[in-house]
Amino acid sequence: MLKILLKNLYILFFSVLALCFVACKAKKDKPKVKFMKNLTAHYNIYFNAKESLGESQLAIKNAQEDDFSQLLEIFPVPNPAAAANETQNLDEVIKRANIIATEKYESNWVDDAYLLLADAEYLKRDYYNAIEYYSYVSQTFTREKKNKLDAYLGQVKSDLALDLVADADSVMKLAAALNYKYKKAEVAAMQAKLAIVHNDAQTAIAKLKTAVNATKNAYQKIRWRYILAQLQELNGDTESATANYDKVARSNAAFEMAFNANLSKIRISENAEGKDFDKIATLKKLLREDKNRQFKDQIYYQIAKAYQQEGNFKQASQYYTTAAHTAPGTVKQKGLSYLRLAELNFESLKDYSKAQLYYDSTLQFLPKEYPGYNTIATKAKNLQYLAQRLTTIENEREGLRLANLSDEELEQRVDSVYNASLVSNKKVESTGAANYQTQSISDYSASNKNAGTFYFYNDLALSQGLSAFKRRWGNRKLTDNWRVSSDNAVAAVDKGLDPFNGADADATPNMVANRDSIKSQLTRSIPYSDEAKAQSHQKIATALYEIALFYKDVLKDDNEAVEAFRAVIENFPNDRNAANVYYQLYRLASAEHPEQAQIYKQKLLSEFPNSIYAKAIGNPDFGKDRELRLQQAKNDYAKVYKLYQDKKYVETLNEINALKSSYTGLAELEPNFAYLEALAIGHTQKTPAFLTSLNQIVTLYPEDKSITPLATRQISIIQTNRALFDQRNTALLDHDYNSYNYPQPQYSFKQEPEPVLQKTTETAKPANPPAQTQPVVVAQNPAPIVNAPAPDMDDIQGTYNKTAKATEELTKAQPVEPIITNSNTPQPATPTVAEKPAALVFSTNERQRHLIVINISDPKQNIAQPFSKLSRYFYSKFDPSEVKLVIRVVGGTEKFIIISGTFITKEQTEIVLDELKKNMPEIMEGQTTQYQTFIVSEDNLKLLTDKSAVEQYLKSISPTK
Repeated sequence: MLKILLKNLYILFFSVLALCFVACKAKKDKPKVKFMKNLTAHYNIYFNAKESLGESQLAIKNAQEDDFSQLLEIFPVPNPAAAANETQNLDEVIKRANIIATEKYESNWVDDAYLLLADAEYLKRDYYNAIEYYSYVSQTFTREKKNKLDAYLGQVKSDLALDLVADADSVMKLAAALNYKYKKAEVAAMQAKLAIVHNDAQTAIAKLKTAVNATKNAYQKIRWRYILAQLQELNGDTESATANYDKVARSNAAFEMAFNANLSKIRISENAEGKDFDKIATLKKLLREDKNRQFKDQIYYQIAKAYQQEGNFKQASQYYTTAAHTAPGTVKQKGLSYLRLAELNFESLKDYSKAQLYYDSTLQFLPKEYPGYNTIATKAKNLQYLAQRLTTIENEREGLRLANLSDEELEQRVDSVYNASLVSNKKVESTGAANYQTQSISDYSASNKNAGTFYFYNDLALSQGLSAFKRRWGNRKLTDNWRVSSDNAVAAVDKGLDPFNGADADATPNMVANRDSIKSQLTRSIPYSDEAKAQSHQKIATALYEIALFYKDVLKDDNEAVEAFRAVIENFPNDRNAANVYYQLYRLASAEHPEQAQIYKQKLLSEFPNSIYAKAIGNPDFGKDRELRLQQAKNDYAKVYKLYQDKKYVETLNEINALKSSYTGLAELEPNFAYLEALAIGHTQKTPAFLTSLNQIVTLYPEDKSITPLATRQISIIQTNRALFDQRNTALLDHDYNSYNYPQPQYSFKQEPEPVLQKTTETAKPANPPAQTQPVVVAQNPAPIVNAPAPDMDDIQGTYNKTAKATEELTKAQPVEPIITNSNTPQPATPTVAEKPAALVFSTNERQRHLIVINISDPKQNIAQPFSKLSRYFYSKFDPSEVKLVIRVVGGTEKFIIISGTFITKEQTEIVLDELKKNMPEIMEGQTTQYQTFIVSEDNLKLLTDKSAVEQYLKSISPTK
């Protein structure tokens, strides 16, 4: 105790002495670096930022999934999902480090702060930003040896992530030339990485040996030794490879790495004996060894992975299921097994219903801190949308098939289902899971029109459902509305849903299914009349269309989206969504299949010349003109609605009739005007006229999701209480005590990112609906226009990643979305390469997202300092999650700083830029004066791929052009 006390007093004494010394020295010499700035910069800011960065590094490292069938990465790049999960924490690191860089610039921690910024940008996968910071540290702080070397190595990693191999080679030579005593292992490992890139196995092996021997980091030593063994095996040195695999297997490596090291040893040994290595057989052999008893769940998991790699998905599914149910086993391993089952069913088997169930199980067992947990949760939620529509397609399609059966064939089918209901539970357990599979879109393609399974054709699924039904409700009499609830099997069939979906798979049939009950349920789902068949076809077409949009917009799977869109056109060429489908196919094909895109374009222009999609492609000014018209129509609607609120119903009707030509064709507003007109009619005329106007809404706007349901419900209420309504002088009363029966309409004009089927499809309408004195029911005031969602720079970053190397080629013009839904205006096709740069036609659509660009004309100019100040500036005005700054090199001659945020429209972005310009002299102080600031839309930004394009764009927006 006395020793501790003396030690503390000793520390305190010398701390005070140091303070006095520094204070006296500061007074005397007035040094640049102040003690307190160093103290606060280090302990108040840098330390916490460094700790946060370490947490993100660990999380991203733990999220790394290695493919042991391939050569592992010496320095794995951050996993996209894991990096996205750490964005908030890394933004906080950047925010803290920027304080040192911009405010504590006299401290000794400025170089460390810039290195933190570089590391954080690298982990966020903003590699261009990272390169700028790394190069600034190495060029500016030349005396800081450790940081300079770290900066070189970080820049090499960033260059390789962008596939800038030549740049990586140049920087690596500078790092090796330093020959510092620091980080010799990392330098050797990076040289090995570059040797692998250049297919120089001998050099890679030699450098990696040096790295393994030099590193003191246990994780690096094990990982690099495993990679060394892989290289030696590939190079034919099986003896050395076996020795290194053995060291990894006997180390404290993670189970999967140690496990694969053991497998590799066995593989080399069997190959040496002339045997063919059978990985699965070896894994099954390991299952029987007592020493692996506690690892059985993980071994089953590895067997499943091996089957999956071979393409044997059935066996893979069985072993993943076994792994999930093996005891003893860890909760996390159970979650991982369910995750693999979910991914297998989603990506390979295309069984989305099962995938959804397995994703749900994954969320129950996988720890919430697991990297990508939130992404998994989002996918699980979205899959319900997909599964419901696939089930609709399945049921409707097979119902149509049943309609073509003869009476005799139908009786045979009933007998088959009845016999299936007698199957024992043992058979259900052994084969049930394997027999049921929801169809995928490919099952509905032209090449596979006879594929698919229906619940009435799945004997086991049907018998399970009937048994579960009878066990819960008993053998009920066959009558309509046998119970009030709407989720019974019969109602489910009427709605096009699977009445047996979700039946207890473990149910034991304990009573004989009633044959008449089976026949009744079977026939209820069959569309016999022409009208029923037409409705069934329409349900299929709509479900396919919605699935296509889901793939395109939510899952970002363009290939599946194209297949679904094509399924609509091939099977339902006269579908009411055909114009939009051709437009979407045109957009999706433009980038990689321009010839096919032109075919879709011509189809659209020739078959639907008056659609908004045709106009959006053919007329660059269509969007601008339409936007003005739409805004005027919104203003007109607000005025008319005010008349309705003031109970001036006749004036309301007169005004609507006068404005009809101005809003006709605006799909966002037509239903709203029609509904307001109907309400006014209800207040001025009797019930028949009111019903006529409501029915017109249902007929003219069948796919509307807000107004049409209101009209449908009101029609139902009136029909139910017709006698009461017929007694009234007008259908609707100013003080209607039953008005609570009428849901109130919400007039909110949201700008959607994509054209939605229901809102944009051109529907054949009567030239002029019968003019009737019209509307009723108290409605809410028009809601304000909702702004577009927060920006996402992924698409723009991807565009510039592809054009990272110097190029004089123009990118292919991207087709645009209909202006009606906040889409982009059309762009021209890519001009042929000519000696004189072809003139570009820039979009004039002001509705799409706009960004701020600072163009540095000298690409060799390092802009780390102004970039740091800019980050600090915007983080002080916006939450870091609401603004994004990225650096891009354009055409080898320009360097862009691109800024996006919650400022969306051109007008909003101009306001932000005007404020920024006032601060630019301070931000760019001591830097190049060769820079320009301007705003640009997303579509136009994609056209700015070289100096000539930039000059053309600046000229096009110049007020003196």
